[in-house]
Amino acid sequence: MSNYRVNPTDIEVRKRIAFVAQDDALQITATPREAIRFSAKLRKPKHMTEEELERLTSRMLEALGLDLCADVLVGGALLKGISGGERKRTSVGVELVASPALVFLDEPTSGLDSYNAQKLCQLLKKIAGAGSSVLFTIHQPSSDIFSSFDRVILLNQGKVMYQGSVPAIPDYFEARGFPLPSNYNPADHVMNVALTNSIEQLNQAGFFPVDERNAGEPLVGSTKEALGIQENSDSKAEENPGFAVQARMLFRRELLNTKRNTHAIKTRFGMTVIISSVIGALFYQVAQLPSDDYTNVQTTFGALLISMLSNVFATAMPSLLSFPEERPVFLREYSTNHYSVASYFLSRLTMELVVNGIQVTVSSLVTYHLIGFNSEYGVFWSAIYLMANASNALGVLVGSAVENPSTAIEFLPAMFMPQILFSGFFIPPDLMPVWLAWIPYICPLTYGVRIVVVSEFDGRCLEGESYPSGRIDLCDQMIDNVGAEVDDIWWYFLVLFGLFVCFRLLALILLNQKASRFY
Repeated sequence: MSNYRVNPTDIEVRKRIAFVAQDDALQITATPREAIRFSAKLRKPKHMTEEELERLTSRMLEALGLDLCADVLVGGALLKGISGGERKRTSVGVELVASPALVFLDEPTSGLDSYNAQKLCQLLKKIAGAGSSVLFTIHQPSSDIFSSFDRVILLNQGKVMYQGSVPAIPDYFEARGFPLPSNYNPADHVMNVALTNSIEQLNQAGFFPVDERNAGEPLVGSTKEALGIQENSDSKAEENPGFAVQARMLFRRELLNTKRNTHAIKTRFGMTVIISSVIGALFYQVAQLPSDDYTNVQTTFGALLISMLSNVFATAMPSLLSFPEERPVFLREYSTNHYSVASYFLSRLTMELVVNGIQVTVSSLVTYHLIGFNSEYGVFWSAIYLMANASNALGVLVGSAVENPSTAIEFLPAMFMPQILFSGFFIPPDLMPVWLAWIPYICPLTYGVRIVVVSEFDGRCLEGESYPSGRIDLCDQMIDNVGAEVDDIWWYFLVLFGLFVCFRLLALILLNQKASRFY
């Protein structure tokens, strides 16, 4: 592998390199066994049997000392789980299970007690002895851990203060006027010298030697040559599981995440029931009032709008926040070739369609019957469900564009306010300024409102007695106010579906670009 230039974004390179970040990026509702098994299934050759994967997972759990917590949830801020040290060892196991050629770790012993830190370093030593190159940063290692290193690079403000073997450190520092005290940890000594002396003093003492090695120009060769992969190896035998397996594994993990994260799912559906009940109680049976009174018609329209808005907020908010929250996990797994962006997106989409369907059904059943809407329930439910999924897709698009939940929250007004303002409740489309008239056409709520308004009011005011001469049809007036056409209801459904597909595709493209650019 000497002196080859490789592209770290190349898939062949990513498959051979493992990186363990300082901050653990793990699915909080997975167990250590599931996390390591998931990584092994998607990164080892697809010809491996389930029994072989189980044995590999068990060996890794045993080697990392995770036997006792193998089936305990990883946990997070709001979900109790394993300890910080166990979480760190799980992160290491997730990467080592793929048997990479290069292993990079950022402070792998942080959060570990001395025993477990030493045990982890012994495992890394075995990995290195088996043929992998292991490189990691570390601060204040114990003397036992420090003496186990093959080579050490001491960096001081970005400059190489020492590079070489551990046994050579005492002579190197003594020759520059900093002898190692007896019975003293060499790691503590070199840190003390580096921190208590200025760069100028250390430079005068003879540290920071100039690298006079001449490696020559980078060799030109294929990625396989650079990584030491035999050209005549059976590439098909080494292929990872394909798209179908990736999507199935990801969907199963999403399902378990939804099932186990009971706090989030109970809160989501609990709030849906409460808000829908409050709306239903506030507008109780207003849709059954006589339609020859403007106040009754306007109140019914308000009930329709608020019923739809509650579903917009309830479905778009979770998607807006979930992508930034899961960004570290996604980037780690994508960078190490666990799966493609498309399979990740498909599994998320499938789970969201199911959850959104249940949530919309609960909400619509409560509001429809309490308010007493006259439209067909099938049309009412379909309009809300399609509009909710289009709004959810918009939330996914915004969530894919930002990097953390706090930034995503800042986009909430930009997502929801235009939909409220341009839905036709506050101002009819005909009265909107020309330079703003295009905005309603990209708002899912616009088309959802038009569908339910047509379904609710079309022909209703003329049932029974006709209006006296010169009296306007209030129901037709309400349909006109939102810019709807009775014969175009099928078109509104089609546009909602188109917005859903468009927002999802844009989010997929954006997420793929950001993931590729990040690595």
